[in-house]
Amino acid sequence: MSFEKIPSVLNYTTGFPLMLGLQHFESLKKVRVASPDDKVSVTKANGEKITNFGVTAGYHHYFIATRPRCMFVNDTFGWDVEKGVGAGEIEFETGYKKYLKIPFKISLNGKSPYPFPAQGEDFKSHKDIECCRVESSEEGYPNRLLFTSSSGNMYGFFLEPDLLHFIEFENDLSNEDLNFRIEYIGISTGKDGNRDFADRLWNHEKVREISGYIQRDYPNRQVYIFGYQSQYSIEPFPGHFIINSQIIETQCGMKPWAEVLEASLIKYFQPTYNVQFMGFLDTENPAWLEKIKEILIPSWEFDRPRIISASFFSDNSLNPSGNWFFGGFYTDFQKSIKVSETINLLI
Repeated sequence: MSFEKIPSVLNYTTGFPLMLGLQHFESLKKVRVASPDDKVSVTKANGEKITNFGVTAGYHHYFIATRPRCMFVNDTFGWDVEKGVGAGEIEFETGYKKYLKIPFKISLNGKSPYPFPAQGEDFKSHKDIECCRVESSEEGYPNRLLFTSSSGNMYGFFLEPDLLHFIEFENDLSNEDLNFRIEYIGISTGKDGNRDFADRLWNHEKVREISGYIQRDYPNRQVYIFGYQSQYSIEPFPGHFIINSQIIETQCGMKPWAEVLEASLIKYFQPTYNVQFMGFLDTENPAWLEKIKEILIPSWEFDRPRIISASFFSDNSLNPSGNWFFGGFYTDFQKSIKVSETINLLI
């Protein structure tokens, strides 16, 4: 390849996501922990205890996604005390009076890369579980599991989203009902990077707007939030990477740093509720674009192609340190369901 055809590439990656339910943000929005594997527990005023993992500072990108809500099929569930594994069926509500039953396993024995949802001294590992059964809500929905510890204490967890980190089933990337439809892609940075998506989501009018539309038009769908601690590197020549430079944050600012990836993902997915960046590089050229071009190849250098290469991941299925499958992403525009993809944009 001749020199003038060698591109300078800005590589962005979402990294692997953390997944939360919308109902957790009011309680967890002020909580910060260091790692996506750390456990966070908050007791609400009504006594309800909410547990989740990885509510972290530095997660500035997020996807709002939906999938048909699911419930346990009560009479199919069983728990293996020795193995720390449960099995049965879950039922997806795919439409009006339409349901799809799928066999599943839930593993609390360390197979999942997420840590055991410890609650107290008597509930630290699967070895502390004496029994487990499906618990229904007051309205009769079988949407949680109730664990009894060896000391007799009981601990309950909702299927969505508390236990999805530990549940696995045979997914089909050709079936939209088992995967996640992206409704909106957003960012939260603050002026100096001191805000993350947990700060923004609960009070964000777009979240309330989307939730309202979903409840009205798709009452069978559950809302999920995928948060990302994204990173970038500059590859001026193939195989030569500049990492941790902070050059984009310094020369462009925190918000433009986040918008580069946001714009690339919105252009690819064309989510229903996004407006800005839907025409990125076609009808929209943000003010920061010229600075990004200058960072990739300064104006005094010989001109070469400049590329933004943006990668996303919908779950941990490609994580070598502990893979786990949640499902893939799609939109009404981007029909092909993907758990990961790299988007290359010539700028």
